[in-house]
Amino acid sequence: MGDWFRSVTVLALAFVGAVVVTIGLANVIVPGGATEPQTAAGGNDGGATPAATVPAITGIGGNLTVTGDREGTLTVTRESNEGTYSLVGDAARVVFQGSQPPVISQISWEGLEFFPDPEACTITPGELDDEIGVGYAEIGCEGLADIRGGETVDMAGTLGLALTTIGESDLPPMGGSVTVGDESWEFTDAFLFGFPVNLGPGTEDFNMVLTDEGNGDLRFRYDVQTHRLTLVNLERDGEASDLDPGACGLETQELGRLSPGVAIVELAIDCPTANVPGLGAVAITGTLVIQQIESMP
Repeated sequence: MGDWFRSVTVLALAFVGAVVVTIGLANVIVPGGATEPQTAAGGNDGGATPAATVPAITGIGGNLTVTGDREGTLTVTRESNEGTYSLVGDAARVVFQGSQPPVISQISWEGLEFFPDPEACTITPGELDDEIGVGYAEIGCEGLADIRGGETVDMAGTLGLALTTIGESDLPPMGGSVTVGDESWEFTDAFLFGFPVNLGPGTEDFNMVLTDEGNGDLRFRYDVQTHRLTLVNLERDGEASDLDPGACGLETQELGRLSPGVAIVELAIDCPTANVPGLGAVAITGTLVIQQIESMP
């Protein structure tokens, strides 16, 4: 596999790790000054109840009820992988470090900034939904002190994160074997990039390269417009051979997701006749499990 493809694979691994994240403390500060606190229903009794305008969220994101010197609801609705794995909203960010379960390293909300000690917040894993790639967790933080003004709050609620930050899925691991003529080619890493990967003039634009170190490579392209996957090239003993676009039948079936942007896919390969260097015209058949990464990390 060329150096460019190894570089992209490293990016993908960093992303999946994000899916299984181990990067350190984020330094991102949500812009904007402090705003007036949201008044909780029945606020005179000292408790906080989510306002009627708080969105109900299923999947990635969720709501944390904030009580203490500032009261209201922290709402996050989407993922971010800029620097480290985070859940973000219009005026909020929750930054996670580590995995299964992670710890919360930073919280930004309506102009307040918190950098909790590891023991300040608890993350209790709950349901894992590998159909959509989301794991749910109960979040509880106590005695968070704003680094700017010193306001102290508690936070509690349920958030949905990328499944692999919370626990292990029941989906099968990557890899499998393919019969090439009389040879059996084994593959362990199988990443399909569902986005353009051409890094510039003179580089290849394969979306997936399957490598058997002892035998050779199978190289695929993926059309991001039609979502068609094609086996276009193979290499054996250092010699490459291009394949006709219709030489192979490829069937894919999604088995589930590790995160909203990473699908586990079963790929069936059936090439009745392919020109393989050193073997001649032979059949290529087999079934693999691949990770399909749908956006650039």
